[in-house]
Amino acid sequence: MSEQSRWSWARWRAPLVAGAAILLSVAAAACTENLDGGVACPSLCPSQDEPFRDTTFDAVVLDTSLAGYPTLGLSSTLLLANRPDTLVTRAVLRFDQLATSYQPNGTGTLDSITTVDSVYIVLPLDTTGRRGSTPVTLEVFDVDTTASDSVASVVRSLFRSDRRIGSLTVTPSATGDSLRIPIGRAALESKIANRSRFRVGLQISGGSGQLRVRAFQLGAGAPTLRYDPRTDTLYRPIILGTNTSISNTTTDVLLAYQVYALTDLGSAGVSPGTLVVGGYPAHRSYLRFNVPLRITDSSTIVRAELLLTQTRSRFGNANDTVALIPLVPTTTDSINNLRRVLDLAAEGAFASVDTAVLVPSDSGLRTLNVLALARTWRTLPLNVPRAVAFRIGLEGAQPAELRFFSSEAAAGLRPRLRITYLPRADFVLP
Repeated sequence: MSEQSRWSWARWRAPLVAGAAILLSVAAAACTENLDGGVACPSLCPSQDEPFRDTTFDAVVLDTSLAGYPTLGLSSTLLLANRPDTLVTRAVLRFDQLATSYQPNGTGTLDSITTVDSVYIVLPLDTTGRRGSTPVTLEVFDVDTTASDSVASVVRSLFRSDRRIGSLTVTPSATGDSLRIPIGRAALESKIANRSRFRVGLQISGGSGQLRVRAFQLGAGAPTLRYDPRTDTLYRPIILGTNTSISNTTTDVLLAYQVYALTDLGSAGVSPGTLVVGGYPAHRSYLRFNVPLRITDSSTIVRAELLLTQTRSRFGNANDTVALIPLVPTTTDSINNLRRVLDLAAEGAFASVDTAVLVPSDSGLRTLNVLALARTWRTLPLNVPRAVAFRIGLEGAQPAELRFFSSEAAAGLRPRLRITYLPRADFVLP
């Protein structure tokens, strides 16, 4: 090394060594000091891991149960039941437009119908919903009236012996996928002659039983009215689906009143301090949360669970397993009608929120995985409430219900959130 080089190294060695010492001191301090003002430590010192944080807290700021589900016309099935200790229902079918003429086979003429034969109401059934191993009677009544027949009490008053127009004795557990209930010819002939409506009510009597009727298929009423337009063989049988006519109304209302159920005896409803999912008519439950932004927006959530304490229910099919299906509300807080909020909610499956399977007669703590839902909260606008709702599987087609303690219950029984998260450690200069 030349004399000049040795002189240059000697000149710069002291400042370099001093600078290195300062940097080492700063790094050491950064790795040992608890700096509340930044998150530089995890980046400068990769060997120091930020610990996961676990918290369980009362996050619910609003929870409630809403009754009256499913909305008329939106359930593909309905229950026709006579279980006097649990559930008693009736069904109404409307055939407001009857065929009053027909074309005899092999002719091009159109003849008026003056007599009919082989009149049946045909009910398609879901055989998974049948209950009862002893014979019961399925009765049919003429429930057409000039009174307001959208009022349940008016319709119920028409289920009486002088209006009975047909019946069939069946054993529910032995039924197939459809039933044909014979109807008296005179009843239909009178309706056709007068060009009036044919509206019928059905009920089970003479024993305990239950049938699950397919109410709608492909957007149309599934039960049919079948009759022959005359008594000889020169005809094609006439088959009519349910239909109704109501002035100054919407298509949804027309669909709703084609096939619908009346409930004489159902579930008890919501008691103080509880949430109800299911029952008959069914309930849905809604829960809204307040979760700190430091968790939803400034952390990585690795576990999120909704803790619900189930209380025992004795109503309906209490020992059957039922599905608790999550719904994800997506509306902004400008919509304060909770029924509307639930109508617009998305199925939880679209947000990867799992369905739980529970037994109504059980009780105790239930842990529901809502991780996928919680991870979406940081992406939502602030005016979209962080919430979840629940409905029961086969809503309106089976009478089971699930009951949980609400936020009005004792502290140890209330709904809670349990979240495990990792505070985000972005690189910044201290």
